[in-house]
Amino acid sequence: MKYQIRSVEQGDVWNIAHVVHRSRGLDGPLLERQVEQDVARFQEQGVIQQVESNTLVALDGDVFAGLLRYGQFEHELQLQRPDVDPAYDERDVTRALLREIWSFAGPAITKVTYVDHATHAGTLGDVFEEAGFYRWVDRLDMRLKLTEEVGPGQRALTFKAYSEEVRERFYNVYRASFGSTLDPMMQWSADYPEQSFLMFQERFGPFDPEIWVLATDAEGQDVGFAIFHQFDGGRYAGDTVLLYTGVSPQARGKGYGSEIVREGLRRVRAKRGPQHAVSLSVTRANKPAEDNYRKLGFRPTEAFTVYKLDKVEGRNS
Repeated sequence: MKYQIRSVEQGDVWNIAHVVHRSRGLDGPLLERQVEQDVARFQEQGVIQQVESNTLVALDGDVFAGLLRYGQFEHELQLQRPDVDPAYDERDVTRALLREIWSFAGPAITKVTYVDHATHAGTLGDVFEEAGFYRWVDRLDMRLKLTEEVGPGQRALTFKAYSEEVRERFYNVYRASFGSTLDPMMQWSADYPEQSFLMFQERFGPFDPEIWVLATDAEGQDVGFAIFHQFDGGRYAGDTVLLYTGVSPQARGKGYGSEIVREGLRRVRAKRGPQHAVSLSVTRANKPAEDNYRKLGFRPTEAFTVYKLDKVEGRNS
């Protein structure tokens, strides 16, 4: 089947809500009531324009067959899994949408990424590979319920929460942490540490400086940090997420990394209580980090893969 692909337009909100809920299994009167409620809520909250943005639409005549929603960060387009009406083949609609990516991406976009989480319908990574994406990095989500009290550390470290007073110190050890080993997904942060540091404060909503932890050793040297953030919506809704943690190169191999994370967990538990949970994502190739998180009590929840497509002039532009 040949689909017409276009950008979202003003007035598409009803069809967007309809496809999203159809793709999640709603149908009949329940579907119509839910769509009406959603559109009314969007109008009340003043977010119609936001809903009607950053989306490609796959049309079968006048019928919405599927949607591809995306975000943009710097020169990167970040794709979500398409929402496809179950009357259509998810893989065929996805192929049609991906064929048109570069036609709609602006000239500043140099790469496209997609995080492939499994659903009841399986994964779509092979469809993205057909479209020229390559398997960039395998990741593992892990989670820890803070039921048990987090024990004290075994090493002579002192800890400070983030504040303007320690901002420069925090940033310096953050920047130093990119030396030597590097998570592939942190390459942009390594290239632009100042912008990255600011991003962690702003991109995910207001940050809580009390759960940004700076560690200092017995000699007064700042040796590492951990950045935690509370998520109220999205994939990790309700959890605090360990966004990033690092140890300066000269301080590695001393067990500081686990102690720093442990201190962050103590702070989160004191703030949120023993029913709260902390999530994180780790690169599968970084087996030592995964093993350390397991020792701290984290358990795997889902493995997933990040796919990437780089812009090549004359080939896909």
